[in-house]
Amino acid sequence: MARALHSFVLFMFAVLVLPVAAQEMEHPPPPKAAPRVEVTEMSLPAPGGIMVFGATGDLGLEVTRALVEQGVKVTAMVRPTSDTAALEAMGVKLIEGDALIQDDVTRALSSGPLRAVISVLGGRRGDYRVDIGGNKNVIDSTQHVGVSRFILVTAIGAGSGEDAAPWYIRYFMGSYFEAKTAAEISLRNSGLEYTIVRPGWLLNSEPTGTAELVDDPAAFSWITRADLGRLIVDSIDDETTYNRALTAFDPELTGILSLFH
Repeated sequence: MARALHSFVLFMFAVLVLPVAAQEMEHPPPPKAAPRVEVTEMSLPAPGGIMVFGATGDLGLEVTRALVEQGVKVTAMVRPTSDTAALEAMGVKLIEGDALIQDDVTRALSSGPLRAVISVLGGRRGDYRVDIGGNKNVIDSTQHVGVSRFILVTAIGAGSGEDAAPWYIRYFMGSYFEAKTAAEISLRNSGLEYTIVRPGWLLNSEPTGTAELVDDPAAFSWITRADLGRLIVDSIDDETTYNRALTAFDPELTGILSLFH
């Protein structure tokens, strides 16, 4: 009896199911349409890439990383002796040159369509030629090639924020703040759509996510380089930051214990 029932089930499967399955394989149903997504101007990537000067430094790498994570095409001018391994790993276009040589800067800025320039150039060990002359070259060449947007990173204590830095820092680093102020003046007089970002002391710590740009030249805090990089990148298309000098401030890192964050 069981064998007869089993034979009957196989017979019915062959008669009823297999022809239908074969027909579906021969004439498969049309694929379902993908969900319709409305594409707006805001959802499209902004045209043109970003040129970063000072990209091989700790802060420059964070700025570049934030740009790449947003899908932005990044170009960086680097000195021939710089360590570019991290930038190459991120797929950044590299152009060799020296910020103190005007022709090098103009050539780099002419390498492709750009919508903004970011400078995090900074001198070291008391040599601030790049803060003054290097940034001036970048600003002048940006005007020359017709790019209108420029973000400059200086420091708390520069320009109108001279009293924000602790007195002992101002005493020992007076030349540093003078160089940063000179770069700010060059940018303000350029006619470019600028944003000046003034951070406090920088930390190589995990980002807090609480840092912001504030219109308070007397504000002072520590800030992580990762948070600062995000603020700089977010300011590129934020028209509320245009033609202003803003302080990069983190309310979570205002005390001396922030050094151990």
